[in-house]
Amino acid sequence: MRAAARVAAIAVATAIVAAPARAPAEEPAAAAALDAEEEVPLPARVDEVEVTGLTRTKPYVARREIGFAEGDEVTTAMLDLAVARLWNTSIFAHVKGRVVRRGGRVVAAFVLEDRFTLNPLVGYGFGGSAFFFRVGASENNLFGHFLEAQAQYQFFDGFHGGQVIFRNPRTFGRRLETSLGVERLVRPRPGFADQRSLARLEVLALADEDVLRVGARVEAFADRFLPPLDGPERFPAATETLLFEPTARVGRVDTVRLRQKGASLEVRQGIGATSSPVTSTYTQTTAELLGFVVAGERWNFAMRARLATISRVPEHLELYVGGLDLLRGYLDNYVRTRGYVLYNLEVRYVAFDSTWIALMPVAFTDGMASEVAPRARFSAGVGVRVLVPKFVGTGLRFDLAVPFHQPTVAPNFGVYQFF
Repeated sequence: MRAAARVAAIAVATAIVAAPARAPAEEPAAAAALDAEEEVPLPARVDEVEVTGLTRTKPYVARREIGFAEGDEVTTAMLDLAVARLWNTSIFAHVKGRVVRRGGRVVAAFVLEDRFTLNPLVGYGFGGSAFFFRVGASENNLFGHFLEAQAQYQFFDGFHGGQVIFRNPRTFGRRLETSLGVERLVRPRPGFADQRSLARLEVLALADEDVLRVGARVEAFADRFLPPLDGPERFPAATETLLFEPTARVGRVDTVRLRQKGASLEVRQGIGATSSPVTSTYTQTTAELLGFVVAGERWNFAMRARLATISRVPEHLELYVGGLDLLRGYLDNYVRTRGYVLYNLEVRYVAFDSTWIALMPVAFTDGMASEVAPRARFSAGVGVRVLVPKFVGTGLRFDLAVPFHQPTVAPNFGVYQFF
């Protein structure tokens, strides 16, 4: 169990009790002033596209997401898409867009507020006599150009490693995302620790108002094995692997400050070649359905359903399920399998929302069935997300989960993510 989980129960109770029943999100003064201006019925031809409020982000980044310019006829759908794209960059803490009339001119006015996008990365854990930690930083808006970079160092019981990632979401100024990554990280597994050296290239193209995303990922990695954190030792044979993974996503999920809306279905089909004596080639498939509904000013309903399969491979390449990311209330990598289906359902409520702190209590249930588990596994519980809206990607999640098969309460603690 992760060391930080020991404080989860106290933190959950304290955060929920301390949260006021309501607090409105703070709005920039320019956004409030924009509401007072005369709105122009759409469609309308705009004489000017105005972007205000930027401090770090270069103006061309916002204009590129807006997608229309002076002289264009703007419809309601075009304005809504521009606002959604600005929010979906994740680098803005506030977005407002309206088409207004000023002195006989039609102005498409956007009021934005930059987020702080340089964040520390810290994580740790232990088991048996071993201890590991990671430390690093990520930047989602490098030099104000909407470029992402991440670097971190890992210490794992005497072994050193790290990770470097660079991502350009708008390669060549188009809706084309490219990312490069190299890493040497140790992943704890039951019975062994997998030290993987990996290089990755991914290219994704957005089309049809971002409703369609297609692309592919190529990974080349080598696996070597270390003593486990817990349990009896066993060491699979070292392998080298090349994996090609085309992907297609239909649908779009939009983020509006703390909540999400929309739905998407993504399918990844991988084809791999490995040096393992178990097999020389293999295939793997992952299909994931996401759905989000916004209700009123505070509620958000979230759903994820995932199906994953892999053909016969050595055990370290099989699928591992359990823990905070997929199945709360169970240990990390609780199940090793070649196929599973799972779901996650959450009801979220924004109890407090301000510039510097937001609290989101949740109730949830997770479930999974696999080809190796004797029966389906389910859990349910409550938790809270502690977020800093002014910072991108910053927040913590505390969950208390009850596995249905045993009368225990399992705390989970980690970095917040929507799914």
